[in-house]
Amino acid sequence: MKKILSALVLFCAFFANIVAQPYTSTQSHEGKVNMLFPFESETSQDKSFYSIGNDGFIIKWADDGMGEHYQITDMQLQMVVRNPATGDIAVYDTDGISVHRVSVLNSKTFARRYTKRFTDSVTSISFSEKGTYLIVGTASVNGTYIINARTGSISKRANDITGVVTMAKTGPSEKTAVMYSPTGSLIYYDLTRMRFIRKFSTESKLQQPVLFGSGKLQNRFFAGVRDNAIYIIDATNGKTIAQYSAKDPIIFSSPMDGEDDQGLYFTTNNGRNYSLMMVNAQTLVGQIGAGSSQIFNPPAALLVKYFTGLKSRDTFTCGTKNSGSVILGTQSGNIYTMTDIPESETYSLFPITEKMYEKIYDLDTDGTDFYILTRDSIFRTSYSKTIERLSRNSGYTNLIKYNDYAILWSKNTKKTVQLANLSDSTAPSETLLTPQNEIRTLRVFGNKIVYILGTSSVGIFDIDSRTNAEVYSGTSIQDAALIDDNTLYVAKTSTGSNDSPLISVNIQTKETVPLKFTGNVAFSLSYDYERPNSPVYGIAIKTLNGRPSTEVFSYSPSSKLYKAMLRLSDEDTSAFTSLYAPYLYTNIGRNQVYVCNINTRQNMTLRRSASMPVKAECTSQRVAVLNHNGSISWYAPNSQTILKDWYLTVDGDWFEF
Repeated sequence: MKKILSALVLFCAFFANIVAQPYTSTQSHEGKVNMLFPFESETSQDKSFYSIGNDGFIIKWADDGMGEHYQITDMQLQMVVRNPATGDIAVYDTDGISVHRVSVLNSKTFARRYTKRFTDSVTSISFSEKGTYLIVGTASVNGTYIINARTGSISKRANDITGVVTMAKTGPSEKTAVMYSPTGSLIYYDLTRMRFIRKFSTESKLQQPVLFGSGKLQNRFFAGVRDNAIYIIDATNGKTIAQYSAKDPIIFSSPMDGEDDQGLYFTTNNGRNYSLMMVNAQTLVGQIGAGSSQIFNPPAALLVKYFTGLKSRDTFTCGTKNSGSVILGTQSGNIYTMTDIPESETYSLFPITEKMYEKIYDLDTDGTDFYILTRDSIFRTSYSKTIERLSRNSGYTNLIKYNDYAILWSKNTKKTVQLANLSDSTAPSETLLTPQNEIRTLRVFGNKIVYILGTSSVGIFDIDSRTNAEVYSGTSIQDAALIDDNTLYVAKTSTGSNDSPLISVNIQTKETVPLKFTGNVAFSLSYDYERPNSPVYGIAIKTLNGRPSTEVFSYSPSSKLYKAMLRLSDEDTSAFTSLYAPYLYTNIGRNQVYVCNINTRQNMTLRRSASMPVKAECTSQRVAVLNHNGSISWYAPNSQTILKDWYLTVDGDWFEF
């Protein structure tokens, strides 16, 4: 057993860096754009730029307006920076609660070079000017880290810097870094001796902090936003030298604006339209040492242009400047560009992005065809057939094919469970269940619907008799599988060392029996209801040597034996399992699908698409993997290679990559 597990652990580790090619399109982000990062530098006028968003995608946009899309994480991507020496990229992804990771990736393959985990949220990431260091600020006191950008080793945890750091930038020599803390400090730090140099008091609680100034004015000025005002500060002493009023401003600068003329650009909301403004660095020289009256009456910012075109109820969330182009990201996921050339007429802004594809929310099969669920429709398709619309969908997110019907439900909501007739699109849907709490999971075993409400109740609904009953109540319930007419397995979170995360429930007597099963939590159960006494499969999280470990397991109801099939030396709380004997599919680790032959114990990895997998279904002819962005990847059985990636267009047709 130990030899098998070791081999499986190596299997997981070996394939962790298998990556796919990005797909190229003008598709927008799904949700908020969090950051834009230009490729231009003082030595390069590359017009490319990165965008990242809440959808976990990083997109490299070329000058022709096409973007190379690749999903790095199923969590939010909050920050991205590019190493000026190697081209590697560093990204910060988070679930907004407890997971905070900074990863350095190969910019061509997106393979991870290393990942650093932090207990507190990350407030800034930046590479030094020569790419030697990666500087990471966190929300903890004394939480600034100076990391060797090549190896990932921590060169210094800057305990002599008190307070949170939200910006860090070095000069060309990399000898010194200047950092900003929202407590109201500009901090100078010696990177040669790794020690604090000096701190200046300045404006507190500034957002969008940025250093600007080029040539003889290299990094001379610092700016930030607070309460609809832009503060410009002399970075050599922390004193405010100018203040500009602006509603909902987005501020940014560019190193390509001239030897001594690098300016600060900002947008302001005028109500009916927007303004693009610029403050030239040279005009600020006269403000150095300014008195209070002069600070509030600085030289007027240059009006570059008025512009309109932002869609109703959308807002700008980030901006940057790149080789003569101003780039703006929005709450809806769109990206807009315009030139920095002054114009007298109001400019009409148009996005370079568009919603080209309809997201597929769920996928199921009847063994012959595949059934897919979009925001408003249910379709039937297969790899060799065209797509056919069968019925409408009223906003449900989950689908289970059942005879000539589809069972519709929505995870983590109280929406009713509906039975939709797929052979008659005019027939009204029937309400099967009206849940009293949010549905966590819902499965079908034979003619029984097994569902979990919240984390405390398991119910069974008999489709034939239309009867409903609660069969188990408890705490921290994760999943449930019907083993036979009288036995239910419930996966849950363990409450202690003597509490099993997998229990057996007698449906008639309600007697519960803890199974011989160690672990912190079990979930994602799979069971072949048509094969009595076959093993139950699932995911378990354990603690090994003080570190979390995630396992794909099998458990035999007859022999009571537990076997680990795959192990990940990390915690994955959302992995799926999908059983199509003799194959078990899982996305443990979230990055790709592993295929385990439950008879031979041989394993295979499916090469992933540009998006991360969330579900796998199969027939005897094809394996279909539903991806996070709503696309489908097709595979032949026993093959790792993607046959095609399919995207459903907004017109209801398939588009192939």
